[in-house]
Amino acid sequence: MKKYTTQTTMAEALMAPEFEPFQKYLMYQGGHAGEQSPEAESHARMGQAPLSVLAQIGWSPEGIAEGLNALSEAVQEGRTEQYFVYPKEACGDDPLKAEVNLIRIRPAEAKAGVPVIVLCARGAYESVCTMVEALPTARHFLALGYNVFLFTYRVGVQEAAIKALDDLAAGIRYLDEHSRDLGIAPFRYAIGGFSAGSNLVSNWGSPRIGYQSYGLPKPAAMFPIYTYIDLELEAGRDENGGLVAPMLGRNFRELIPKYNVVNQIDADYPPCYIVCGKDDTVVPCVNSEKMKEKLDEAGVPAVLEEGEHAPHGFGDGTGTDVEGWPERAAAFLEGLI
Repeated sequence: MKKYTTQTTMAEALMAPEFEPFQKYLMYQGGHAGEQSPEAESHARMGQAPLSVLAQIGWSPEGIAEGLNALSEAVQEGRTEQYFVYPKEACGDDPLKAEVNLIRIRPAEAKAGVPVIVLCARGAYESVCTMVEALPTARHFLALGYNVFLFTYRVGVQEAAIKALDDLAAGIRYLDEHSRDLGIAPFRYAIGGFSAGSNLVSNWGSPRIGYQSYGLPKPAAMFPIYTYIDLELEAGRDENGGLVAPMLGRNFRELIPKYNVVNQIDADYPPCYIVCGKDDTVVPCVNSEKMKEKLDEAGVPAVLEEGEHAPHGFGDGTGTDVEGWPERAAAFLEGLI
């Protein structure tokens, strides 16, 4: 079995034959397939360099390598499956729906009575960097006996945040409706996300626009990692609305009140284990701090873990001040159930 190290290149990992069924979803480009988005150009430049170079942009080379090893082992042992969540007839209005999927990784030894874990990686709603964040984090939950699902949603499209929310609903509905066949009945789940993926997860936790509005079960817990939930703050970064414009579309200023989760947290919001780094220069920790404050006011169980040194993109936290956060998040989850 191939051993991945910090000297492995991103290209070697992405082109490994053992990952062939879901290669494209380890660093998914979505609506930018066949063209060079800023994210895609950045990934292409880094592709031939060893993973160790990724530390320069805040990613954890050690965590990524260990995540790849965990996936490789799972593939070799037949513990992976992939589920495309939209039925074919639902993809006529948007072919990208056919790409929306869940990669399941089963633990070597399953723990009874715990929810499944769904993880949504980041990428500024331009890509989904599963290899960087969700996969490294998955290995921790797998070692604890959890079934983990890595989620790919639509990106690189207008109104990306709204479409991604529809996609997440389709993914959760798929798991709920197929729970018996998948061996995860009764269906319960916790959900975690990173950056844009965390914005998606944070939106999902709002009953008004998330799980309740789609008639789906409430998460047992959520893990928002370097989340951003204050869209007014983000839209004020420049005259073009920062990241909010592609997230919500041309009428983003009209839609901010609906999707500004910082103002929607109430007693029906799921419990949260929140993690961020104070030296995050991309998404300020004030978003996580506001989330914790609102959850406390609503009487919802919440923990905020802030590392002094944990740059944006730290994923599972390996090599940072928040190393071990997945184990602590799992303990928080199990304390709830």
